[in-house]
Amino acid sequence: MTQTALRAKLLFYGDDFTGASDNAAQFARHGLRTQLFFHPPSLEALHEAARQCDVVGVAGTARSLDLAAMSEELRPVLQDFAALNIPLVQYKCCSTFDSSPQTGSLGHAIQLMQATWPDGLVPVVAAAPEFGRYTVFGHHFARAGADVHRLDRHPVMSVHPVTPMHESDLRQVLSSQGVECDAGVDLRCLDQAVDDPSKLVHPLSNARTAVFDGYTQQHMVTTAAALSAMSKHRPVCAMASQGLAHGLGQHWRESGHTQEPQPIQQLAATDRLLVLSGSCSALSASQIAYAQREGFVCLRMDHPAWLEQNPLVLTELQWQMLQALSSGRSVVIYTALGPDDPSNQTWRNLSSGWASGELSRRIGQCFSMLAGQAFRETGLQRLVVAGGDSSSYTMRALGAQALQPMASHFSQNAHFSRLVSADASIHGKEVLLKGGQVGADHLYGLALTGFGLN
Repeated sequence: MTQTALRAKLLFYGDDFTGASDNAAQFARHGLRTQLFFHPPSLEALHEAARQCDVVGVAGTARSLDLAAMSEELRPVLQDFAALNIPLVQYKCCSTFDSSPQTGSLGHAIQLMQATWPDGLVPVVAAAPEFGRYTVFGHHFARAGADVHRLDRHPVMSVHPVTPMHESDLRQVLSSQGVECDAGVDLRCLDQAVDDPSKLVHPLSNARTAVFDGYTQQHMVTTAAALSAMSKHRPVCAMASQGLAHGLGQHWRESGHTQEPQPIQQLAATDRLLVLSGSCSALSASQIAYAQREGFVCLRMDHPAWLEQNPLVLTELQWQMLQALSSGRSVVIYTALGPDDPSNQTWRNLSSGWASGELSRRIGQCFSMLAGQAFRETGLQRLVVAGGDSSSYTMRALGAQALQPMASHFSQNAHFSRLVSADASIHGKEVLLKGGQVGADHLYGLALTGFGLN
Protein backbone atom coordinates (compact mmCIF):
# COMPACT_ATOMS: atom_id res chain seq x y z
CA MET A 1 0.00 0.00 0.00
CA THR A 2 1.38 3.39 -0.93
CA GLN A 3 0.85 6.86 0.43
CA THR A 4 -0.05 8.30 -2.99
CA ALA A 5 -3.59 6.88 -2.91
CA LEU A 6 -4.29 8.14 0.60
CA ARG A 7 -5.82 11.35 1.84
CA ALA A 8 -4.65 10.99 5.45
CA LYS A 9 -2.00 13.36 6.76
CA LEU A 10 -1.63 11.68 10.15
CA LEU A 11 -2.42 8.46 12.00
CA PHE A 12 -2.65 8.35 15.78
CA TYR A 13 -3.08 5.92 18.64
CA GLY A 14 -4.76 7.21 21.82
CA ASP A 15 -3.82 5.46 25.06
CA ASP A 16 -7.31 5.91 26.49
CA PHE A 17 -10.67 6.69 24.91
CA THR A 18 -11.28 10.10 26.48
CA GLY A 19 -7.90 11.38 25.34
CA ALA A 20 -8.31 9.82 21.91
CA SER A 21 -11.71 11.47 21.40
CA ASP A 22 -10.25 14.81 22.53
CA ASN A 23 -7.43 14.42 20.04
CA ALA A 24 -9.87 13.63 17.22
CA ALA A 25 -11.93 16.71 18.10
CA GLN A 26 -8.87 18.98 17.92
CA PHE A 27 -8.31 17.96 14.31
CA ALA A 28 -12.01 18.18 13.44
CA ARG A 29 -12.26 21.75 14.78
CA HIS A 30 -9.99 22.84 11.94
CA GLY A 31 -12.03 21.17 9.21
CA LEU A 32 -10.04 17.96 9.01
CA ARG A 33 -12.20 14.93 8.27
CA THR A 34 -11.50 12.62 11.21
CA GLN A 35 -12.51 9.12 12.27
CA LEU A 36 -11.62 7.31 15.50
CA PHE A 37 -11.80 3.50 15.74
CA PHE A 38 -12.63 1.88 19.08
CA HIS A 39 -10.97 -1.41 18.11
CA PRO A 40 -7.83 -1.83 16.02
CA PRO A 41 -9.25 -2.14 12.49
CA SER A 42 -8.02 -4.56 9.86
CA LEU A 43 -5.28 -3.20 7.62
CA GLU A 44 -7.84 -3.00 4.82
CA ALA A 45 -10.29 -1.00 6.95
CA LEU A 46 -7.49 1.30 8.12
CA HIS A 47 -6.42 1.86 4.51
CA GLU A 48 -9.99 2.67 3.47
CA ALA A 49 -10.38 5.17 6.33
CA ALA A 50 -7.05 6.77 5.39
CA ARG A 51 -8.29 7.06 1.81
CA GLN A 52 -11.39 8.98 2.91
CA CYS A 53 -10.20 10.94 5.96
CA ASP A 54 -7.49 13.48 6.78
CA VAL A 55 -6.83 11.95 10.19
CA VAL A 56 -7.47 8.41 11.41
CA GLY A 57 -7.13 7.35 15.03
CA VAL A 58 -7.28 4.13 17.00
CA ALA A 59 -8.42 4.38 20.64
CA GLY A 60 -6.78 1.95 23.02
CA THR A 61 -6.23 1.14 26.67
CA ALA A 62 -2.43 1.28 26.94
CA ARG A 63 -2.57 3.86 29.71
CA SER A 64 -3.83 1.22 32.14
CA LEU A 65 -1.67 -1.71 30.97
CA ASP A 66 1.59 -3.27 32.12
CA LEU A 67 4.54 -3.52 29.72
CA ALA A 68 3.70 -6.94 28.30
CA ALA A 69 0.08 -6.02 27.68
CA MET A 70 1.13 -2.69 26.15
CA SER A 71 3.39 -4.50 23.70
CA GLU A 72 0.64 -6.92 22.77
CA GLU A 73 -1.80 -4.08 22.09
CA LEU A 74 0.55 -1.57 20.46
CA ARG A 75 2.79 -3.59 18.14
CA PRO A 76 0.07 -4.65 15.67
CA VAL A 77 -1.34 -1.11 15.50
CA LEU A 78 2.08 0.46 14.91
CA GLN A 79 2.95 -2.15 12.29
CA ASP A 80 -0.28 -1.40 10.40
CA PHE A 81 0.46 2.33 10.65
CA ALA A 82 3.91 1.72 9.19
CA ALA A 83 2.43 -0.35 6.34
CA LEU A 84 0.46 2.70 5.16
CA ASN A 85 3.70 4.69 4.83
CA ILE A 86 2.26 7.90 6.25
CA PRO A 87 5.29 9.66 7.73
CA LEU A 88 3.52 11.55 10.54
CA VAL A 89 2.25 9.44 13.45
CA GLN A 90 1.16 10.39 16.96
CA TYR A 91 0.94 8.43 20.18
CA LYS A 92 -1.63 10.55 22.01
CA CYS A 93 -0.61 10.73 25.67
CA CYS A 94 -2.34 12.50 28.53
CA SER A 95 -1.47 16.20 28.77
CA THR A 96 -0.42 15.60 32.38
CA PHE A 97 2.07 12.99 31.09
CA ASP A 98 1.13 10.66 33.92
CA SER A 99 2.63 7.20 33.55
CA SER A 100 5.01 4.94 35.41
CA PRO A 101 7.73 2.40 34.57
CA GLN A 102 5.18 -0.37 35.25
CA THR A 103 1.81 1.04 34.12
CA GLY A 104 1.06 2.90 30.89
CA SER A 105 4.76 3.55 30.39
CA LEU A 106 5.26 6.31 27.84
CA GLY A 107 8.93 5.32 27.69
CA HIS A 108 7.94 1.81 26.64
CA ALA A 109 5.62 3.24 23.99
CA ILE A 110 8.52 5.32 22.62
CA GLN A 111 10.71 2.22 22.49
CA LEU A 112 8.03 0.42 20.49
CA MET A 113 7.79 3.35 18.06
CA GLN A 114 11.56 3.49 17.68
CA ALA A 115 11.62 -0.23 16.91
CA THR A 116 8.92 0.26 14.26
CA TRP A 117 10.54 3.36 12.70
CA PRO A 118 14.29 2.95 13.42
CA ASP A 119 15.18 6.08 11.43
CA GLY A 120 12.39 8.20 12.87
CA LEU A 121 12.32 11.13 15.25
CA VAL A 122 10.19 10.92 18.41
CA PRO A 123 9.34 14.47 19.50
CA VAL A 124 7.83 14.71 22.99
CA VAL A 125 5.15 17.42 22.97
CA ALA A 126 3.17 17.34 26.20
CA ALA A 127 1.99 20.96 26.27
CA ALA A 128 -1.62 21.96 25.60
CA PRO A 129 -1.74 25.68 26.49
CA GLU A 130 -5.44 26.07 25.76
CA PHE A 131 -6.08 23.43 28.44
CA GLY A 132 -3.59 24.85 30.94
CA ARG A 133 -0.73 22.42 30.28
CA TYR A 134 2.71 23.99 29.81
CA THR A 135 6.27 22.78 29.28
CA VAL A 136 9.00 25.28 30.18
CA PHE A 137 12.66 24.33 29.76
CA GLY A 138 11.68 20.69 29.87
CA HIS A 139 9.61 20.92 33.06
CA HIS A 140 5.88 20.32 32.87
CA PHE A 141 3.14 22.32 34.59
CA ALA A 142 -0.63 21.82 34.80
CA ARG A 143 -3.51 24.03 35.85
CA ALA A 144 -5.77 23.04 38.75
CA GLY A 145 -8.64 25.49 39.13
CA ALA A 146 -7.22 28.99 38.83
CA ASP A 147 -3.67 27.97 39.78
CA VAL A 148 -0.86 26.37 37.80
CA HIS A 149 1.34 23.79 39.54
CA ARG A 150 4.56 22.04 38.69
CA LEU A 151 3.67 18.47 37.84
CA ASP A 152 5.25 16.93 40.94
CA ARG A 153 3.39 19.43 43.15
CA HIS A 154 0.05 19.26 41.36
CA PRO A 155 -2.72 18.56 43.93
CA VAL A 156 -4.18 15.75 41.80
CA MET A 157 -1.37 14.34 39.66
CA SER A 158 1.19 14.17 42.46
CA VAL A 159 -1.14 11.82 44.35
CA HIS A 160 -2.67 9.93 41.41
CA PRO A 161 -3.74 6.49 42.71
CA VAL A 162 -2.03 4.57 39.88
CA THR A 163 0.62 6.85 38.37
CA PRO A 164 1.59 9.55 40.91
CA MET A 165 3.99 12.07 39.39
CA HIS A 166 7.05 12.75 41.53
CA GLU A 167 9.10 14.50 38.84
CA SER A 168 8.33 17.49 36.57
CA ASP A 169 11.34 17.24 34.22
CA LEU A 170 10.00 15.21 31.29
CA ARG A 171 13.50 14.05 30.42
CA GLN A 172 13.87 12.52 33.87
CA VAL A 173 10.39 10.97 33.69
CA LEU A 174 11.33 9.22 30.45
CA SER A 175 14.79 8.29 31.71
CA SER A 176 13.16 6.42 34.60
CA GLN A 177 11.20 4.52 31.93
CA GLY A 178 14.22 3.56 29.82
CA VAL A 179 14.40 6.39 27.26
CA GLU A 180 17.16 8.99 27.13
CA CYS A 181 16.23 12.23 25.34
CA ASP A 182 19.13 13.49 23.25
CA ALA A 183 17.76 16.92 22.28
CA GLY A 184 15.47 19.68 23.46
CA VAL A 185 13.64 22.58 21.84
CA ASP A 186 13.00 25.24 24.47
CA LEU A 187 11.01 28.48 24.42
CA ARG A 188 13.95 30.48 23.05
CA CYS A 189 14.28 28.16 20.04
CA LEU A 190 10.56 28.29 19.35
CA ASP A 191 10.42 32.09 19.57
CA GLN A 192 13.38 32.40 17.18
CA ALA A 193 11.72 30.05 14.68
CA VAL A 194 8.25 31.62 14.67
CA ASP A 195 8.73 33.17 11.21
CA ASP A 196 10.63 30.19 9.81
CA PRO A 197 9.88 26.88 11.58
CA SER A 198 12.23 25.08 9.19
CA LYS A 199 15.08 26.48 11.33
CA LEU A 200 14.32 23.65 13.76
CA VAL A 201 14.74 20.89 11.18
CA HIS A 202 18.52 20.75 10.79
CA PRO A 203 19.43 20.88 14.54
CA LEU A 204 17.28 17.76 15.04
CA SER A 205 18.49 15.86 11.98
CA ASN A 206 20.45 13.34 14.07
CA ALA A 207 18.20 13.27 17.14
CA ARG A 208 16.10 10.26 18.06
CA THR A 209 14.05 11.83 20.88
CA ALA A 210 13.54 15.52 21.62
CA VAL A 211 11.47 17.30 24.28
CA PHE A 212 9.62 20.38 23.00
CA ASP A 213 8.59 23.26 25.24
CA GLY A 214 5.21 24.95 24.81
CA TYR A 215 3.65 27.90 26.60
CA THR A 216 1.45 29.58 23.97
CA GLN A 217 -0.66 28.42 21.05
CA GLN A 218 1.88 30.02 18.73
CA HIS A 219 4.51 27.71 20.18
CA MET A 220 2.29 24.75 19.28
CA VAL A 221 1.77 25.99 15.72
CA THR A 222 5.51 26.56 15.29
CA THR A 223 6.20 23.05 16.59
CA ALA A 224 3.55 21.60 14.30
CA ALA A 225 4.95 23.37 11.25
CA ALA A 226 8.47 22.17 12.05
CA LEU A 227 7.39 18.56 12.57
CA SER A 228 5.30 18.62 9.41
CA ALA A 229 8.38 19.80 7.49
CA MET A 230 10.58 17.15 9.15
CA SER A 231 8.16 14.39 8.15
CA LYS A 232 9.00 15.05 4.50
CA HIS A 233 12.55 13.80 5.16
CA ARG A 234 12.15 11.14 7.88
CA PRO A 235 9.32 9.53 9.83
CA VAL A 236 8.05 11.61 12.75
CA CYS A 237 6.39 9.58 15.53
CA ALA A 238 5.29 12.11 18.14
CA MET A 239 4.62 11.34 21.80
CA ALA A 240 2.16 14.17 22.21
CA SER A 241 -0.92 15.54 23.90
CA GLN A 242 -3.94 17.07 22.17
CA GLY A 243 -1.98 20.34 22.08
CA LEU A 244 -0.04 19.07 19.07
CA ALA A 245 -3.28 18.05 17.33
CA HIS A 246 -4.62 21.59 17.80
CA GLY A 247 -1.32 23.02 16.52
CA LEU A 248 -1.20 20.76 13.47
CA GLY A 249 -4.84 21.47 12.63
CA GLN A 250 -4.28 25.22 12.81
CA HIS A 251 -1.07 24.97 10.76
CA TRP A 252 -2.71 22.90 8.03
CA ARG A 253 -5.81 25.13 7.94
CA GLU A 254 -3.76 28.33 7.72
CA SER A 255 -1.61 26.71 5.02
CA GLY A 256 -4.72 25.88 2.96
CA HIS A 257 -4.31 22.11 3.31
CA THR A 258 -7.82 21.32 4.60
CA GLN A 259 -10.70 20.55 2.27
CA GLU A 260 -13.63 20.77 4.66
CA PRO A 261 -15.17 23.90 6.23
CA GLN A 262 -14.61 24.42 9.92
CA PRO A 263 -17.50 22.84 11.84
CA ILE A 264 -19.93 25.02 13.76
CA GLN A 265 -19.46 24.30 17.45
CA GLN A 266 -23.07 24.08 18.58
CA LEU A 267 -24.90 21.36 20.50
CA ALA A 268 -28.68 21.10 20.69
CA ALA A 269 -30.43 20.29 23.95
CA THR A 270 -31.49 16.74 24.68
CA ASP A 271 -34.43 15.56 26.77
CA ARG A 272 -32.48 13.33 29.19
CA LEU A 273 -28.88 12.49 29.95
CA LEU A 274 -27.18 9.40 31.37
CA VAL A 275 -23.79 9.93 33.04
CA LEU A 276 -21.64 6.91 33.96
CA SER A 277 -18.75 8.06 36.16
CA GLY A 278 -15.81 5.80 36.93
CA SER A 279 -13.59 8.68 38.05
CA CYS A 280 -12.55 9.30 41.65
CA SER A 281 -11.23 12.85 41.09
CA ALA A 282 -12.38 15.79 43.20
CA LEU A 283 -13.63 17.53 40.06
CA SER A 284 -15.81 14.56 39.16
CA ALA A 285 -17.28 14.67 42.66
CA SER A 286 -18.10 18.36 42.21
CA GLN A 287 -19.74 17.65 38.86
CA ILE A 288 -21.90 14.93 40.42
CA ALA A 289 -22.85 17.25 43.29
CA TYR A 290 -23.87 19.95 40.81
CA ALA A 291 -25.97 17.45 38.82
CA GLN A 292 -27.74 16.33 41.99
CA ARG A 293 -28.59 19.94 42.87
CA GLU A 294 -30.02 20.32 39.36
CA GLY A 295 -32.38 17.39 39.82
CA PHE A 296 -30.39 14.49 38.35
CA VAL A 297 -31.03 11.13 40.00
CA CYS A 298 -27.63 10.10 41.39
CA LEU A 299 -27.04 6.41 42.09
CA ARG A 300 -23.93 4.74 43.52
CA MET A 301 -22.64 1.58 41.86
CA ASP A 302 -21.95 -0.58 44.90
CA HIS A 303 -19.26 -3.22 45.06
CA PRO A 304 -18.14 -5.95 45.24
CA ALA A 305 -21.58 -7.28 44.35
CA TRP A 306 -21.64 -5.33 41.08
CA LEU A 307 -18.30 -6.54 39.81
CA GLU A 308 -19.23 -10.06 40.76
CA GLN A 309 -22.43 -9.44 38.76
CA ASN A 310 -24.81 -10.32 41.56
CA PRO A 311 -28.19 -10.52 39.75
CA LEU A 312 -30.13 -8.93 42.62
CA VAL A 313 -27.87 -5.88 42.76
CA LEU A 314 -27.83 -5.56 38.98
CA THR A 315 -31.59 -5.73 38.76
CA GLU A 316 -32.15 -3.09 41.44
CA LEU A 317 -29.77 -0.50 39.94
CA GLN A 318 -31.01 -1.14 36.40
CA TRP A 319 -34.59 -0.73 37.57
CA GLN A 320 -33.82 2.58 39.28
CA MET A 321 -32.01 3.87 36.18
CA LEU A 322 -34.77 2.82 33.76
CA GLN A 323 -37.51 4.23 36.00
CA ALA A 324 -35.80 7.62 36.19
CA LEU A 325 -34.98 7.85 32.47
CA SER A 326 -38.45 6.65 31.45
CA SER A 327 -40.01 9.39 33.60
CA GLY A 328 -37.92 12.04 31.84
CA ARG A 329 -35.23 12.53 34.49
CA SER A 330 -31.48 12.51 33.93
CA VAL A 331 -29.30 10.02 35.80
CA VAL A 332 -25.74 9.84 37.15
CA ILE A 333 -24.34 6.44 38.14
CA TYR A 334 -20.98 6.69 39.90
CA THR A 335 -18.35 4.51 41.55
CA ALA A 336 -16.95 7.13 43.97
CA LEU A 337 -17.39 10.70 45.17
CA GLY A 338 -13.86 12.07 45.02
CA PRO A 339 -10.46 10.85 46.23
CA ASP A 340 -11.49 10.76 49.90
CA ASP A 341 -14.50 8.52 49.37
CA PRO A 342 -13.96 5.45 51.64
CA SER A 343 -15.17 3.24 48.80
CA ASN A 344 -11.89 3.87 46.94
CA GLN A 345 -9.98 1.73 49.42
CA THR A 346 -12.59 -1.00 49.08
CA TRP A 347 -12.15 -0.94 45.30
CA ARG A 348 -8.38 -1.21 45.74
CA ASN A 349 -8.69 -4.09 48.19
CA LEU A 350 -11.10 -5.90 45.92
CA SER A 351 -8.79 -5.66 42.89
CA SER A 352 -5.42 -6.06 44.64
CA GLY A 353 -4.77 -9.48 43.12
CA TRP A 354 -6.13 -8.70 39.67
CA ALA A 355 -4.17 -8.12 36.48
CA SER A 356 -3.40 -4.59 35.30
CA GLY A 357 -6.54 -2.95 33.92
CA GLU A 358 -8.92 -5.65 35.18
CA LEU A 359 -10.80 -3.34 37.56
CA SER A 360 -11.39 -0.79 34.77
CA ARG A 361 -12.43 -3.58 32.41
CA ARG A 362 -15.05 -4.88 34.83
CA ILE A 363 -16.40 -1.41 35.54
CA GLY A 364 -16.55 -0.82 31.78
CA GLN A 365 -18.52 -4.04 31.28
CA CYS A 366 -21.08 -2.93 33.87
CA PHE A 367 -21.30 0.55 32.35
CA SER A 368 -21.76 -0.84 28.83
CA MET A 369 -24.63 -3.01 30.00
CA LEU A 370 -26.33 -0.01 31.60
CA ALA A 371 -25.78 2.22 28.56
CA GLY A 372 -26.98 -0.42 26.12
CA GLN A 373 -30.13 -1.03 28.12
CA ALA A 374 -30.83 2.71 28.39
CA PHE A 375 -30.45 3.15 24.62
CA ARG A 376 -32.65 0.17 23.77
CA GLU A 377 -35.43 0.58 26.34
CA THR A 378 -35.81 4.32 26.96
CA GLY A 379 -34.89 5.99 23.67
CA LEU A 380 -31.95 7.76 25.31
CA GLN A 381 -29.95 9.80 22.79
CA ARG A 382 -26.99 11.20 24.73
CA LEU A 383 -24.46 9.55 27.06
CA VAL A 384 -21.53 10.83 29.11
CA VAL A 385 -18.82 8.47 30.35
CA ALA A 386 -16.35 9.97 32.84
CA GLY A 387 -12.94 8.48 33.58
CA GLY A 388 -10.32 7.64 30.98
CA ASP A 389 -9.87 3.96 31.71
CA SER A 390 -13.52 3.15 32.34
CA SER A 391 -14.51 5.04 29.17
CA SER A 392 -12.18 2.90 27.12
CA TYR A 393 -13.58 -0.40 28.29
CA THR A 394 -17.17 0.87 28.23
CA MET A 395 -17.04 1.79 24.54
CA ARG A 396 -15.41 -1.47 23.50
CA ALA A 397 -17.87 -3.57 25.50
CA LEU A 398 -20.85 -1.54 24.22
CA GLY A 399 -20.28 -2.66 20.64
CA ALA A 400 -19.48 0.74 19.12
CA GLN A 401 -16.93 0.50 16.30
CA ALA A 402 -15.88 4.13 15.92
CA LEU A 403 -16.88 7.72 16.54
CA GLN A 404 -17.03 10.84 14.42
CA PRO A 405 -16.61 14.25 16.12
CA MET A 406 -19.84 16.26 16.25
CA ALA A 407 -19.48 19.37 18.45
CA SER A 408 -17.03 20.72 21.00
CA HIS A 409 -17.14 23.17 23.89
CA PHE A 410 -13.47 24.10 23.91
CA SER A 411 -13.43 26.17 27.08
CA GLN A 412 -14.76 23.04 28.82
CA ASN A 413 -12.52 20.73 26.75
CA ALA A 414 -15.71 18.71 26.16
CA HIS A 415 -16.09 16.93 22.82
CA PHE A 416 -19.32 15.27 21.71
CA SER A 417 -19.35 12.64 18.98
CA ARG A 418 -21.71 10.31 17.15
CA LEU A 419 -21.16 6.59 17.52
CA VAL A 420 -20.64 4.32 14.53
CA SER A 421 -21.97 0.78 15.04
CA ALA A 422 -23.57 -2.11 13.21
CA ASP A 423 -26.07 -2.21 16.11
CA ALA A 424 -28.98 0.06 15.15
CA SER A 425 -29.75 0.78 18.83
CA ILE A 426 -26.26 2.31 19.23
CA HIS A 427 -25.48 3.78 15.80
CA GLY A 428 -25.83 7.57 15.73
CA LYS A 429 -26.13 7.98 19.49
CA GLU A 430 -24.28 10.94 20.97
CA VAL A 431 -21.49 10.47 23.48
CA LEU A 432 -19.09 12.59 25.52
CA LEU A 433 -16.04 10.72 26.80
CA LYS A 434 -14.33 12.86 29.43
CA GLY A 435 -11.39 12.48 31.74
CA GLY A 436 -11.64 13.03 35.46
CA GLN A 437 -9.92 16.43 35.23
CA VAL A 438 -12.08 17.75 32.38
CA GLY A 439 -14.80 20.40 32.54
CA ALA A 440 -16.29 22.79 35.06
CA ASP A 441 -18.72 21.83 37.81
CA HIS A 442 -21.72 22.54 35.56
CA LEU A 443 -20.52 20.44 32.59
CA TYR A 444 -23.33 17.89 32.90
CA GLY A 445 -25.83 20.75 32.81
CA LEU A 446 -24.32 21.90 29.50
CA ALA A 447 -24.39 18.36 28.18
CA LEU A 448 -28.13 18.29 28.87
CA THR A 449 -29.16 21.80 27.77
CA GLY A 450 -26.68 22.20 24.91
CA PHE A 451 -24.59 25.23 24.03
CA GLY A 452 -24.09 27.75 21.24
CA LEU A 453 -21.01 29.11 19.56
CA ASN A 454 -17.94 29.25 21.79
